Amino acid sequence: MRAVGAAPREVRDISAEWLSEVTGSRSRDVPASLVVKMPSSDPGAQMIGGMMRVWEREHHFYTEVAPKMHSVSIPRCVHSGVDPFVLVLEDLSPARPGDQVEGPTPGQARTVIDTAAALHAEWMGRAELDTFGWMPDLNDPSTGMVAQLFPVGWPTFLARYADSLPERVLRWCEAFVPNIVDWIHTYDDWPVTLIHGDFRLDNMFFDDRGGMTLIDWQLAMRAPSTTDLVYFIGTNLPTDTRRAMTDELIDRYCAGLHSRGVPAEWADRKRILKGLTEGVLFYCTSFAASILTLDQANERGAALMDSLVRRAFSAADDLDAGGLLGL
Repeated sequence: MRAVGAAPREVRDISAEWLSEVTGSRSRDVPASLVVKMPSSDPGAQMIGGMMRVWEREHHFYTEVAPKMHSVSIPRCVHSGVDPFVLVLEDLSPARPGDQVEGPTPGQARTVIDTAAALHAEWMGRAELDTFGWMPDLNDPSTGMVAQLFPVGWPTFLARYADSLPERVLRWCEAFVPNIVDWIHTYDDWPVTLIHGDFRLDNMFFDDRGGMTLIDWQLAMRAPSTTDLVYFIGTNLPTDTRRAMTDELIDRYCAGLHSRGVPAEWADRKRILKGLTEGVLFYCTSFAASILTLDQANERGAALMDSLVRRAFSAADDLDAGGLLGL
């Protein structure tokens, strides 16, 4: 095994166990423990993962992008292989992941926003992004699949959630779906940056010094910078926290972009809020597709889905997303 770009090191002993959360320790030269990541054995997850090329994308991220990353902390990659797909990564312990169901502390939320600003500013408008042919953008067919899957999953979604969600947001979703592809094209003139794509607390490890390491790059893509903000602010923040902190976090994000050289036009608060508001409604519609993969026997998975849905619909309602889009 070897780290990308590093000399090989001898592995003297191996033990393995299934982990529900990352545990262990690390050292600079020879880690005492490592994390091995492989494709899911679940047939449904394999099908969706194959369609979205998630393992291929993460392999390319760690071999082509990670060595050039300077703005954010990511796990050190010891090995990345494609036949079969397997990642061997450093164990981040004693850092601990955030909890998307519980939500972040105010301090964690600020750290996440600072990380987003640093990541997006580093890659904003870089021509090098266009050389990553494996990295999709908003026009990738998988984005438009939401419109195709919506009528399949919407009845199931309504059966589970309709009584607990704002009625006008449900109607906005139904009116928005036929226009999704056209709406995506309204962002064609926005500069793209490197987007994490799954920017949620479960993929963020926090240490005692206030630092954060970002894991799970299976959905890395080229997109407007607000793409990651939508997921974090719209679904990771409990409703009361979002209402109390959204203005502060947007201002902090814009300041972070601007201080790192992003032109004022693209670090503009009004523009960022527009992308956030419209993007939240897109997430609301996408849950009709997500509901098709929900395993109700997985209690945490179901609780996570419930929290995502209710937070996103509340955010869309508070921000008057349908009104902004003329629905």
